[in-house]
Amino acid sequence: MEPAPRSWVDLFEAALRRAARAGAKGSRSKLGTVKRVEAARVRAAADYVSEKLRKVALSMPFLDSLHPFYRELVSTMVDEDKYRLCLSRLYSVSRIVRRIARESLTAIAASADAKGAAKARRAFMGRLRSILEDLDECLKLVGAWQVEIAKLPSIDPYAPTIVIAGAPNVGKSSLLRAISRAKPEVRPYPFTTTNVIVGHLELAGQRVQAVDTPGLLDRPLSEKGLVERRAVAALKHLKGVTVFIFDPTTTCGFPLDYQLAVYSSVKELLGGNPLIPVANKVDATKSDQASELVKALGAEARDLIFISALYGVNIDYLLKRVEEVLSASVSG
Repeated sequence: MEPAPRSWVDLFEAALRRAARAGAKGSRSKLGTVKRVEAARVRAAADYVSEKLRKVALSMPFLDSLHPFYRELVSTMVDEDKYRLCLSRLYSVSRIVRRIARESLTAIAASADAKGAAKARRAFMGRLRSILEDLDECLKLVGAWQVEIAKLPSIDPYAPTIVIAGAPNVGKSSLLRAISRAKPEVRPYPFTTTNVIVGHLELAGQRVQAVDTPGLLDRPLSEKGLVERRAVAALKHLKGVTVFIFDPTTTCGFPLDYQLAVYSSVKELLGGNPLIPVANKVDATKSDQASELVKALGAEARDLIFISALYGVNIDYLLKRVEEVLSASVSG
């Protein structure tokens, strides 16, 4: 992305500097030379501003051309209506600057004396300043959006993917660390992960991406916050298998009933897409806690895998199961 100016002042002052350099060596003794100098100043300022705004506008992602996964992620970072409006304004102003520059160049060429040529150049600079002042809010918004968009993970939405989901603090980041080369932040409190994080691993000679998603809460999709919506985007649009993590010990801060409600919402979101339930923290799980989860899952408990992401217990078994599911989905 072409970096957006921090404000209209920065853009205008940069244009003034280029105009000053363009006229630095001009003679003031002949009218023809004066006109060429003033015209050079206008062209230098106009070319810089117009090209800068055009590059910024065209280098930003076009929402309608994005893969649905990235489209949904970007929608958690920007107001789509303002986004489109501001990019349209930047591009329009780049064209307007060219037009008023042409008008000013015509006025300079028609000037009867040096004062007239200078007046036409100053009039252009005044109009340029006014136009850029009106664009200031959009320049600042675009700059802020660029910072957020730059944080987007490099994820291939068409590659086989392991999406790691669950309530906050159940061990999603720990599992990503255990199965891939990614090193996400792991802390003993919820909502450490606020964005989608990707790692990579090899399964049966195939490169697979593993995605750690922000923790999900038990509430309707329409009420989910921006952080949760990033997890939803991964669940809806990345193809592969979802590993849903339970914490039977409930040391995550969420009772089992709550985690089961989140699990049900994830199943509904996935439709018929593959889902592997996993019980983490087996090293600290009591038998009655394990039994409670197995009973609550009913027939689905036959697919439940007990692991410890922290100590690597049953990770190989889990990956073998993931490999089987991914292979089946490819062959199917």
